[in-house]
Amino acid sequence: MIPETVKVNGGRKPIHNMSDMLDLTLPLTEKILRYPGDSLPIFKKETDIERGDVLTVSHLSMNCHAGTHVDAPAHFLGDGETLDELRLGRFHGPAVVYEYLDCDVIASQDLRAAQIPERHHMFLKTRNSELLQRDTFSSTYCTVSPDAAELLCALQPLSVGFDYYSLDPYEEETGFPAHTVFARAGIPVYVCLNLKDVPVGEYLFSGFPLRLAGAEASPVRAVLMQAVESSRRENHSRKVT
Repeated sequence: MIPETVKVNGGRKPIHNMSDMLDLTLPLTEKILRYPGDSLPIFKKETDIERGDVLTVSHLSMNCHAGTHVDAPAHFLGDGETLDELRLGRFHGPAVVYEYLDCDVIASQDLRAAQIPERHHMFLKTRNSELLQRDTFSSTYCTVSPDAAELLCALQPLSVGFDYYSLDPYEEETGFPAHTVFARAGIPVYVCLNLKDVPVGEYLFSGFPLRLAGAEASPVRAVLMQAVESSRRENHSRKVT
C-alpha cells in the first residue's frame, strides 16, 4: 500500500503534494553523458508536419543504459530476473535520500551512522551529482563498497539509486561487485539519478520502466514527491558528513 504520510521533524505529514514533484531524470538527447563504449541515442523524424506531412512521427534508437535508467538483476547475472519479472512495487513507493558528499567510497561504516528504514527505495546522493552535469564521463566518481551493498541488502530496500552510471569503480578488475550483491538479492538499481538539487529526507518515489519483454534495463522517468510543508522541514537528521 502507498503510505499517506511520512515522518517529518518527529511527526507525520501528508505525502501527496503534486506541486512539489522533483524530476530526477536527465534530458535524453543525442549528446547525453554516456558510459564509455555505450552508444548514444539516435532521434530522427520519419514524417514531419513542417515538411508537409500529415503527421509528425519520430523514431528513437538507443541503448537501454543511456541516461537515467534502472538495471534489473539480469544485467549482472545470467540467471537474474529481467525487468518484466520484477513486481511493480520495485518501481514505486516510499523513498529516502541520504547525502554522502565527502566520500570517495561509501563503506558500511558510513551507512551505520544513519538511521536507515527497511523496505524503502534507498537513494545515495554524492559528489557525483556535480559530475552528472558535465558533458564528458569522469572515471573518478564516488563508488559503493561491496560491504556497504551487503548492509543495505539486509534492510530489504525496494531499490537502490545512485547519481552516476555505476556503483563500482570504472574498469574494476573483479567486475561489478557492489552491483552483483544487489543483483543476487533481486534488487533493481537506478543509476544516473539527478539528485543535485534534492534535499535529504523522505519522499514518495515513482520510476517505472518500459514494459520491455526480457530486457535487463530500461530508461525511466524518475520522480520524487515531497511531503506537504517539506520545504520548511529540517534536513540535518539524514545528512552525513
